[in-house]
Amino acid sequence: MIESKACYGTPEYYAELFSDILADVATGIPQQDDQTIVNVMVGFEQAIIRWMKYHEDSVTRYRELHRLFLLGEFTLNDAG
Repeated sequence: MIESKACYGTPEYYAELFSDILADVATGIPQQDDQTIVNVMVGFEQAIIRWMKYHEDSVTRYRELHRLFLLGEFTLNDAG
């Protein structure tokens, strides 16, 4: 892909990202394309799951920090 001039977060920006993926799905070799379609969809699901895990882990850490804050158990000595 060439360097993008589209501003991050715009529809044009995402269109360029999706274009890269779509180019992989239409090589003209049906068996290869079929497997690539499966890989794209599985990869998308894996990305969703990883992001959910990341945010679940973050919430766990925030809850622990909040617990320490409420109990007054966190001191500057703990930060070191």
